[in-house]
Amino acid sequence: MIIDVDSHFEPGPAWLDDFPELRAKIPVHDTGAITTEILAGEILADVPRDEWPSVEHLVPPGVGMIVGTEERPEGYGYEGSGMHNTGDAAERIAWLDQNGIDAEAVICLEGMLNARFLEDRALAREIITTSNTWMADAVAGYTDRLFPTTCLDFSDVDVAIAEMTRMRERGSRAFLISTIPVPGVPMHHPQFDPIWSAATDLGMIAYLHVGYQPARFDPAWGNVAGNYDLLRHLAVSQGAQSIELMLNGMVFGGTFERHPEVTVLIAECGTHWFAGAVEYMDNRDSRKDVTASIYLGKYPYELKPSEFVRRNVRITPLPRRHQSPVRLLEEYPECVVFSTDYTHNEGCGTPLAYYDEVLAGVDADTKARFFGGNIAESYARMGDPLPV
Repeated sequence: MIIDVDSHFEPGPAWLDDFPELRAKIPVHDTGAITTEILAGEILADVPRDEWPSVEHLVPPGVGMIVGTEERPEGYGYEGSGMHNTGDAAERIAWLDQNGIDAEAVICLEGMLNARFLEDRALAREIITTSNTWMADAVAGYTDRLFPTTCLDFSDVDVAIAEMTRMRERGSRAFLISTIPVPGVPMHHPQFDPIWSAATDLGMIAYLHVGYQPARFDPAWGNVAGNYDLLRHLAVSQGAQSIELMLNGMVFGGTFERHPEVTVLIAECGTHWFAGAVEYMDNRDSRKDVTASIYLGKYPYELKPSEFVRRNVRITPLPRRHQSPVRLLEEYPECVVFSTDYTHNEGCGTPLAYYDEVLAGVDADTKARFFGGNIAESYARMGDPLPV
């Protein structure tokens, strides 16, 4: 099977057309301010808000190209790509057939974006749940090939599990997580063990997508003397910082030991950092290095950190030249999985043709694992394999 683990149904605000009463409850957001929060908010998170540069200074200079209101230069996106699309399931199935893809996970982040910065968390949960319903309705009748991804609010574990259960019945095979701790509690804390147990019972993988892995900086790093291009570079330079923290927590904190069937999938967060982070975890295994035992204490598990990662973690590159998976497939062939990011600009409209060229020197077995075998194994390990 060829399985696309990350594609998008992003209708923009139009999804709320079906829910006018909910639309009326949602505060009117300044789109530019939300864009600023997401793109530069990490570098400025600890800077007093009244000291932030203006939205005009922070929004990328090519934002019109990103959203499709300005002509795009050659090499950015592909014909028909865009940050928003209609979310038409029949059209998506036709595209899958055209490209030889058997199944794909589809994600809609609109509800999460509306809910992320709300102080009213009850309203936030209503938005997230309704967004899930929209997504499930959009792919109804096609869930043998289109798997809707479930958005969750983790402030109430029981409510989150109920939503996972509801959405699994509607065809969902994955749920979004974040490296942002629920106030005072990170994802590897035993408080979330019921979530991981539910994930394996329901046959759902945990999905960490770009935009939900903020880094933290000393506020002085936001002092760029008016060089806002530099500010944007600094803001995106540590995208894996909190992911590495989360993986260390799940390995050394015992989450993967307690829940051996769990899979965490990392999407659109780069691949350059992965091998080094895993190697460094192995170097802190006290059975390997006496120095680690002196400074860090005894490593208590039978599996090495890298063995937990090979079993429990999957990572997908974007189909862009700077994220070629070839080197990582050599070192961690169990971990790397295929995605298109369709229909986004940084994705690919002809992904099989693209990867046929990129993976020309890779052996057939490794390519088969990349295109579907690795993610299929994750579902089979939970006892709920993907439909053939």
